[in-house]
Amino acid sequence: MASTGTAPAPTSRQLAYMRRLAIQTGTTFSPPATRREASRQIDEMTRRPVSDPADVALDFAAVRGGTPEVI
Repeated sequence: MASTGTAPAPTSRQLAYMRRLAIQTGTTFSPPATRREASRQIDEMTRRPVSDPADVALDFAAVRGGTPEVI
């Protein structure tokens, strides 16, 4: 199969997974341009330690300008 010169864009599943990983690890990411780039970023993100859920709640509260809900 001949290459058309354009790589396929990342899938919606890859992007959603990257958002979940970013939340879990307390990190951010630059949106990938290709599926291959998304895959590499996912591999890197899965190697990072998971943040404490309380820290994640505090981060979200700080962004929203409020206080986290206590369960």
